Amino acid sequence: MPEVKRDDVTIFFEDEGSGPPVLLIHGHTLDRRLWEPVVPSLLGAGLRVLRIDLRGHGLSSRPDIGYHVSHHAADVAAVLDAVGIGPVLGVGHSIGGAVVLEVAVTMPHQLTAMVLVSPVMPDRNFEPAFMDNLREVAGVIRAEGVPTAMAGPWDRSPLFEHSFRRPEIRQAAAAITRDFPGADYLATQRDRVERTWSLPGRLTEISLPTVVAVGEKEMPGFRAYAEEAASGIPGARLEVFEDCGHLLPLEAPERLAAAIITLVRQQR
Repeated sequence: MPEVKRDDVTIFFEDEGSGPPVLLIHGHTLDRRLWEPVVPSLLGAGLRVLRIDLRGHGLSSRPDIGYHVSHHAADVAAVLDAVGIGPVLGVGHSIGGAVVLEVAVTMPHQLTAMVLVSPVMPDRNFEPAFMDNLREVAGVIRAEGVPTAMAGPWDRSPLFEHSFRRPEIRQAAAAITRDFPGADYLATQRDRVERTWSLPGRLTEISLPTVVAVGEKEMPGFRAYAEEAASGIPGARLEVFEDCGHLLPLEAPERLAAAIITLVRQQR
């Protein structure tokens, strides 16, 4: 699999197909495999599909520090520059959506359009129930190891409550999360990124065509992130996926692929 090095960090990615390029960025504890149900439709539509493993995920490096959304965005830019494919349509799930937003604000020349899938909104707090679960996950990782945390509190996260009502979705997600290295939880130093602005305050600066996809049964806090993005980005369109939760690439891959393909074609 190809790789790109930025400083001491190696980012692995997959690059398939030819045609208009699409970049797919996964969410927290997941990796590029999240998109496997979506990729065949994109390739069948004549698109070039680039999937990366964010640092601390999949086959990419696991540094002790550097897990702020700005670090991930810089890694993405390094991959795009190294591959040399020009601006891409950026698709991000969950924290991957936050990364795409960061790129859109700080490096808009890297993107042609965006599809934000159940996105995290950078610089916004998580709702208490989800934050409590993250604290439990962190505690179990440090005390008992990553596999125990992934099979325990992370598997019970309220974020996945609706998605995991379908056993095949739980199984597909578990096949990925069981390989999560947990490096950001085990870091001995915390990221300290100081800047004078917050991303929600800059949504109106984004001029990229944007679709925001969110599950009808998504957690309230994440539903609010999606609605904020859709209302704050000029011209953005909100698509609500009926009877779906947080894991749209696994729950509704054909519909998600169709939304991506439609947006690509609108840019021609």
